Amino acid sequence: MSPRAATGSQVRELGVAGMAIIDSVRLELGPGLTVLTGETGAGKSLLVDALALARGARGDSGAVRSGVERLRVDLLVSDADGERVVVREVHAEGRSVARIDDELVTIARLANEMGARVEIHGQHDQQRLGDPARQRDLLDRWSKSVDLRAGVALLIDQRTEIRTEIDALGGDDARREALLEVARTERDDLREAAIEPGEGDRLREELKRASNIGRVEALDSEIAALLDGDSDALRSRSAGLDRLAREAAKLDPSRAALAERIAALAIEIDDLAREVARGADSEVSTRPIAEIEERLGLILSLERRFRCDEAGLFLALERAEREVSRLEGAATRRAELATSLDACQAKIGAAAAQLRAARREGAKTLAGAVNRALEALDLPPTFGIDLAPRVGAEADPKVEGAACAVDRSGGDEIAFVFAPNAGEPAGPIAKIASGGELSRVSLALEEALSDASESRTLVFDEIDAGLGGRAGASLGKSLRRIAQQHQVLCVTHLPQIAAQADAHLHVSKREHGGRTITEVRRLDDAARVVELAAMLAGEGAGSGAQAAAEELLANARRSKR
Repeated sequence: MSPRAATGSQVRELGVAGMAIIDSVRLELGPGLTVLTGETGAGKSLLVDALALARGARGDSGAVRSGVERLRVDLLVSDADGERVVVREVHAEGRSVARIDDELVTIARLANEMGARVEIHGQHDQQRLGDPARQRDLLDRWSKSVDLRAGVALLIDQRTEIRTEIDALGGDDARREALLEVARTERDDLREAAIEPGEGDRLREELKRASNIGRVEALDSEIAALLDGDSDALRSRSAGLDRLAREAAKLDPSRAALAERIAALAIEIDDLAREVARGADSEVSTRPIAEIEERLGLILSLERRFRCDEAGLFLALERAEREVSRLEGAATRRAELATSLDACQAKIGAAAAQLRAARREGAKTLAGAVNRALEALDLPPTFGIDLAPRVGAEADPKVEGAACAVDRSGGDEIAFVFAPNAGEPAGPIAKIASGGELSRVSLALEEALSDASESRTLVFDEIDAGLGGRAGASLGKSLRRIAQQHQVLCVTHLPQIAAQADAHLHVSKREHGGRTITEVRRLDDAARVVELAAMLAGEGAGSGAQAAAEELLANARRSKR
């Protein structure tokens, strides 16, 4: 499932409750650059973890605050389509729940919906920056070749469909002939059987009658003999009954119905004798039992063979007829598909070549933009993007004259490389750069790409670790430039970065009711000076630190203007 693109996405509110030392916190967030500062362990990174949960990160029941049943994170997110509320809950027993606008969703869907809207960068970006798929996505976003890549993917899907149909035709001629022989045999056997609907039930009934015909004839003879032997006596008694009943009916009209029934009895006795006599004298027409059993056995064997009931045999005949028709035309269809496959391979090669050309040009310009940003961050401008064809086999499409293993992503191997130390060769960025260098390279990439992507929320968690004041000032300006396009949240310990912020949130912890809780407050200008001074010189900083803090803020405002 591909990530849903964010269109002007922004987090308006963040609520966290029941998470570690956070009892309950709610933040209103605006556009631009927002920094979070405060003492170590106050809960700044917990807020980042809360955002990670809201974008689909794995929930850990160990993060649930002691004494509560669950932790809850909720976001109010706005974009071009309006506002939506995202809720993530992690229960103490380990169960995790996600909702988007009160609709229960899977964690996978939550990650798909929010992954493109909220992006988190930390000191440990090695895995993200070292992921070839992410590197490819960043390059394609920069080079505006996403549509070209989608075109290649569409052609790859078409090629897969053609190959699937070729395989369904039976592969090579020998295999196809074998399948055709099987289908013809099944069709002919079912046709020859010529089974009629309901025939099995009728045969079972006929078999039952044929098996009992002797006993039925004997019983008919006995009944006929009894009726024939006593018929005169029966008629005499019924005549007497009839005479008496008629006389009673004349005297009492209510006896008329009884008289009618007795009169009918005499008639019924005569009819009964004639009917039994006809049955005893006639021969029941039936097929031999062996013939019935043979026909019924054929139906049962076909049902076992095709693993179905009698009704399923008619469907089996239809399937066999379709399969014979398909396979008999397979040779012609296979030739057509082979031609289509060759044409598709040619289109794939041309599309992959066009994509490679766009990537090659984009790699040069992106590397240049990143290196300019790296210089501003006091890193050597030695970032590069290696682009190599993915070597293919003879059957693969030709890209720029050579066989290339093209998949839905194209036919190129892409690698971000970096040489942080003078005189040393460049290597894969995730292996050769330190944590602090990776953070700054990540920031340089975001700055370079900021104009090539839809606005979203970028979170930077202590990416200033190990940096001094001069590098921090450069990093702060870089963050501010990115914040012109995106909403940026940054956890920092450097006053040079905090001074660049549009909004400054201070995170602290205190004891309340015998328990530690986290508090977050928005700083006004005066409070910002106090906090920046403390960041410069520690708590209780003197007038010199206050003046330096004021100067930092003034310089930041001037550079913004």
